Amino acid sequence: MEKLHDIREVLERIHELQIQLSELNGRLRRGELLLKSQAASIQKNETKLQETTNEYHKLYAYAKQKESEVTQNDLSLAKRREQLREAKTNKEYQALQSQIKADEAARNVLDDEALEAIDKADKFHANVGLAEQELGKSRELFTNTKKKYFEDKPKIDNDIASVSELLRAEEVKLPREFREIYDRLVRSLGGVESLAIVENQRYCGSCNHQIPIHSLAIIMQKKPITCSSCARLLYIPKDFIFDRG
Repeated sequence: MEKLHDIREVLERIHELQIQLSELNGRLRRGELLLKSQAASIQKNETKLQETTNEYHKLYAYAKQKESEVTQNDLSLAKRREQLREAKTNKEYQALQSQIKADEAARNVLDDEALEAIDKADKFHANVGLAEQELGKSRELFTNTKKKYFEDKPKIDNDIASVSELLRAEEVKLPREFREIYDRLVRSLGGVESLAIVENQRYCGSCNHQIPIHSLAIIMQKKPITCSSCARLLYIPKDFIFDRG
């Protein structure tokens, strides 16, 4: 039974180290993904700011155009009033008066349109400020996240190297028949997915598939066997009790 105890402990220790290694690599990946996501957020906010600014410039230009039209209308009115004073005939006077009334009516419309355009541009300008704030926040968040990532990364890298060294030391303890299966599973499934503990005396700790009695018997005979459902190499816990019933 001593040899079985040894292989059980080796498999258990390998699995623990693989889990640690997976968690450490996962921390790096999550940090990288977070940076990538935040960089994308910056780009999105930059685009939003540019689009918002462009829209404001369009509204502002339209408002200035309306103001210019009002100015042109005022100049036209002033010219026609001057012409009215210099009218030589009643017919000319009446025609100029009609034109002046039309220009005055147009000016009222233009005034309303200009005021509305100016008000719309002024109100929309607040959106530019909000977009600038969002961009600033996303840049600040990215800077802080990047700083923390590169502060933590050297320690995580060192931990990965240490755990990997411990893992290699345990892997060499595996008998050939175990090592061949283990290496194949590491290549196909990945390290942390290569092993599974037997839980509740009968079930695969990875996929919860019920393990047949004959498979448990093989484990007790110190021979390698994989889960028929998820293909992981099975090992038993320290407190395992073999129940043939």
